[in-house]
Amino acid sequence: MNYSDKLSIQLAIGSKQYPLEIDRKDEELYRKAADLINNKIHRYISYFPSQEKEDYMAMTLIDITINLLKESNMNDKVKEMIDIIDKTLKLDNL
Repeated sequence: MNYSDKLSIQLAIGSKQYPLEIDRKDEELYRKAADLINNKIHRYISYFPSQEKEDYMAMTLIDITINLLKESNMNDKVKEMIDIIDKTLKLDNL
């Protein structure tokens, strides 16, 4: 990958700016991730006012991680179901 495939961006997360150098093709993903994080932070701020910034970040991190784990478990279950269907179809063809 050459240098022109890289892009320098600033992502605002909470009240802080984060400079990043990313692959140009991934810019939209980074921006969507920042929006998702910021939306969750603001939701926790409205639910639990007067907490520390670190608490909002931790709650957001836990929320996103739980969703990723659930999605990963769902993907595993779908793969298992596809394997069962494949095996069943192969038996029917015998």
